[in-house]
Amino acid sequence: MEKNAHPFKQLLVLVGSHLGMLVALVLIIVVVMVAMVAGGNGDAPSMLSILDGNMGLLMAMTFVQDILLFVVPVLIVARCFYRDNKREFYRYDLSRSKWLLALAGVATYALLTPFVDWLGVWNNQWDFGQMFSLMSEEYSQMIYNVVGKAVNAGFIGLLLMVLAMAVLPAICEELFFRVGLQQLLGKWFRNDHAAVVVTALIFSFVHLDMEGFLVRFVMGLVLGYVFLYSRSLVPNVMLHFVNNAVATVSMYFALRSGKSLAELEQPWMLHWLPTTICTIAALVVFWYCFLRKTNTIQQQSNALDS
Repeated sequence: MEKNAHPFKQLLVLVGSHLGMLVALVLIIVVVMVAMVAGGNGDAPSMLSILDGNMGLLMAMTFVQDILLFVVPVLIVARCFYRDNKREFYRYDLSRSKWLLALAGVATYALLTPFVDWLGVWNNQWDFGQMFSLMSEEYSQMIYNVVGKAVNAGFIGLLLMVLAMAVLPAICEELFFRVGLQQLLGKWFRNDHAAVVVTALIFSFVHLDMEGFLVRFVMGLVLGYVFLYSRSLVPNVMLHFVNNAVATVSMYFALRSGKSLAELEQPWMLHWLPTTICTIAALVVFWYCFLRKTNTIQQQSNALDS
């Protein structure tokens, strides 16, 4: 197969591989649960209770989950359709300019934090129904419990949590959602902006935390446009890592100081004036570092062609 194959066929391979890996992950979980029951008193514990009680197993399952669900499908697509163009497909340009764009991406999202906080408060007022509310509560409580166990494990626990909640998602999720899904949707739609929006929606929904849907959607938009205009995976991985690492480390030290889950979820800035100023500053930084640079490069390329 070649990269000239229809984008929809490539998408089918990506999604099919993802679903196949999901089945494999479920089978692994079943095997682990059976093994835990066989080695215990015969009771059938839930997977969440098993993971909450075993940090080493949680780390292992997180690693296996991210690799199977996000990395393997992209590797399969690259193997099938981009065997001779893997560098172009993966977008792993490590040049100095891409690292500078990574800093610009981090600055852009940091300046958007007050606006994102405001969206989060608005999002929490929505009624998603009992099922989604319970899912969001369970997700938040699981994260809270896991970080609580990391606090008990000391500095090693912090390092493990940064690895599981920042390093792995930054690499694996960006490979799947930006390199895989967004690129292929862009080719299929023939509209990069539609691809960014659809990918951001899927990115937010698959986390199954509807109370944080808008926050993740905005982050998905920023990541999507950073990837689109930088044409490199480096800024995305850096931005995703910094965002998750700051949240993880902040939660770690907050729990260590005895704060509650409700206190951790409180926004830090909601006044309209600083929110507006920071949002405008974020747009200016993004325009200057990404849009302006892209337009300049395109004009230079057109001049050379003519």
